[in-house]
Amino acid sequence: MVIREFDKLPHILRPDGIEMTDFFNGAPAGAGVHMGYGVFPPGIVAPPAVHQEDEYAFILSGTIKAKIGNKVFEAKAPSATFIPAGEEHISFNDGGEECRLVWLLIERPAL
Repeated sequence: MVIREFDKLPHILRPDGIEMTDFFNGAPAGAGVHMGYGVFPPGIVAPPAVHQEDEYAFILSGTIKAKIGNKVFEAKAPSATFIPAGEEHISFNDGGEECRLVWLLIERPAL
């Protein structure tokens, strides 16, 4: 078992203003699995992202939105989201409170 204590991990403030904590950066977490914690302040818009892995998130507080193609999806706490690998998305918080979430990137097994 590997335990990573949140308060003892680096919390990175990205240039776009989103705070990210990667729970298993450099630590064994299982092949093809990445897990972290994110804080999206009000008014933040992340740059477009495309992952090679499936992306899952659990919204702990607040609301997060994602634009995929011409459609905007809204996820409020407590809810979970899924974005398949290869799907370009723009995550943003246009609400009045920060959004806190736990995210997972999981590689799809080779067929």
